[in-house]
Amino acid sequence: MMKTTLLILALSLPSVTLVFAQNSNLEPAAKDSSVVVVDDIQFETEQFHIDSATNTATATLLLTSLKENPRELKINIYGTQLVDDDRNAYYFSTMALGRVLMRFEDKQNYLHYLLQPDAPVKLVVTAENISSTAAFIQVVKIVFEDSTESGRFLDAYLSN
Repeated sequence: MMKTTLLILALSLPSVTLVFAQNSNLEPAAKDSSVVVVDDIQFETEQFHIDSATNTATATLLLTSLKENPRELKINIYGTQLVDDDRNAYYFSTMALGRVLMRFEDKQNYLHYLLQPDAPVKLVVTAENISSTAAFIQVVKIVFEDSTESGRFLDAYLSN
């Protein structure tokens, strides 16, 4: 009876999107946020913008490695998406991290970048053909490789 009550209680709670740290040394972050730390990388929202004249959306983030040593960041560019206020998800058309520029038509799977300790780097994700009814970008999802386990990818969700 107790298990049934707990199950019903758990199912009746409102759902919340969480950013889960998938390492034992990481704390789970609460909801979508403008600043999230996952795998010792701080993701900070700088600006989200939709240009209704060109139906283009741009998300500008700052990424900072909190580790003491330089760290390679491997972003899965096809997992990274912008989500508008109607919950429409968009792939990037261009993605720039520091001086590295990736275009969708380049058909590269990963963007590699060497993050220096405590040195913020600007990540600019642009998506084209945004819905004409989209008023704002609600969430940006960044997918990147875990620093301790090769082949394992983590998600960071940021809102404005």
